[in-house]
Amino acid sequence: MNRALFLVALAACGPKIGPTGVSASDAIVQFKSNVRDAQVFVDGRFVAPLSRLGGGVAVEPGVHRFELRHDDYFSSYLELTLAKAERRKVSMDLAPVLP
Repeated sequence: MNRALFLVALAACGPKIGPTGVSASDAIVQFKSNVRDAQVFVDGRFVAPLSRLGGGVAVEPGVHRFELRHDDYFSSYLELTLAKAERRKVSMDLAPVLP
């Protein structure tokens, strides 16, 4: 019984993570772009199409590289240093590839 109470108390000391998997210490970046169906990448990994990221992208505090890609446009890159629980709005426009 005492061991079970200890494990419950220990688990309660960890970071609070909501139903979406986002912790209270995560930074959140919201994107605005001229291309709504651009693909969002964080640190080289695909996240989702921009149009599906209503609340933005949650990342751990630190340095991250964000990229928007679309076949008909040149990619746009941005490196940000984000603090614990920081909220940031970013505008990244893509230039069309000319024929």
